[in-house]
Amino acid sequence: MGKKYDLLVVGAGPAGLMAAITAAENGAETILLERKDVPCKKLYATGNGRCNFTNLKMEEGVYRGGGSRLAEELTDEFDRNDLLHFMQSRGLMTKHIGDYVYPYNEQAGAVAALLLSECRRLGVRIICSAQVGDIKKSDKGGFEVFVSENKTVYEAGNVLIAVGGKASPAHGSDGNLNRVIRSLGHKIIPQEPALVPLLFADKSLSEMAGVRVKCGVLLNCHTKDGQRCYRERGEIIFNRDNISGIPVMQLSRFAVMCLKEGGRATLELDLFPDETAGEVSEFLARAFTGCGDPHRSSLEALSLCLHDKLASYILKVKCSGSEPEKAIKWEKQQTDRLADLLKHFRIKLCGNAGFSRAQVTAGGVSADEVSSRLESRIIPGLFFAGEILDVDGTCGGYNLHWAFASGRKVGESVKR
Repeated sequence: MGKKYDLLVVGAGPAGLMAAITAAENGAETILLERKDVPCKKLYATGNGRCNFTNLKMEEGVYRGGGSRLAEELTDEFDRNDLLHFMQSRGLMTKHIGDYVYPYNEQAGAVAALLLSECRRLGVRIICSAQVGDIKKSDKGGFEVFVSENKTVYEAGNVLIAVGGKASPAHGSDGNLNRVIRSLGHKIIPQEPALVPLLFADKSLSEMAGVRVKCGVLLNCHTKDGQRCYRERGEIIFNRDNISGIPVMQLSRFAVMCLKEGGRATLELDLFPDETAGEVSEFLARAFTGCGDPHRSSLEALSLCLHDKLASYILKVKCSGSEPEKAIKWEKQQTDRLADLLKHFRIKLCGNAGFSRAQVTAGGVSADEVSSRLESRIIPGLFFAGEILDVDGTCGGYNLHWAFASGRKVGESVKR
């Protein structure tokens, strides 16, 4: 056992690095322990490697989970302007695409390099390939942190656990420290995938793999407590066994929880969100009649309105008795029914793509057990930040902003 640190951070991700930087700025002797061979592994993959780290539009409701109110308070306290100033004042050039904020070169490595450079400048020690096996209160005050591989014990006055949740286990977030957290007396709200593709029950939908559609999306959740509906709009993507895209990812948390409770979850797509059913029916009538071409098939006609794979699926599966390759006369009653189908295209869900495909974790350490400084109400000097807490944000940089804001708060609470 060597020197005693003011702050020991478990997890060298965005929350842990920001906490270490802030604490070191306050003069605190700080060390980070990272179980992977390099720090920031998950950060490099964020936003498909482009690293959308905050949003110009911070609205109520972008944070979910038991700690949503706490997340709103801390991201108000360390808001987008504060985060942008932190990044830009240290040399990072940024830009926004719509409301999404990125490093100017759209490379996550730029953000990682900035954080690691600050740690180096401030003398923060980072040790990689260090799997924490236990954390205990020391008889001498503070904590003893045990590293499994080399049986090293580190002493610290304060400990921050910032190991993430269970999403993206390949990058180091797999719940490996949950046992230790529970042994310290903390409750972990069951962790589930969020911002995750949703599996569909109808295997014939796999024929549409690769199809992208801009539409309205309604999620209907039926549980023993009743029915709840959630709406989004944007581009969805059909994959081999699932459906994804930002609208689906935003709604996935609610579908996952519904199915976990044994309920029924259905997506209802409005394939023509800007038109009424009557307007769609009129458009279909023109497509099917054309200029009187007697040889235009049903598939050719519907493909004038929809992606041909989607048109084929609807005619084959949803319109029983229809022969897509044949030319038939569609009466108004039929086009009305088809228009209603296209405005209410239902897909039964049967699961999710799992933590390996999830962007974030729902659930985590109960927010009721931490103070507004993110300090444990059970063990003084123990802190939590980032995804390990019961907070998950929607798409758009909110989860990274929460990581930075929560890490900043912990760092401000720890001084030499």
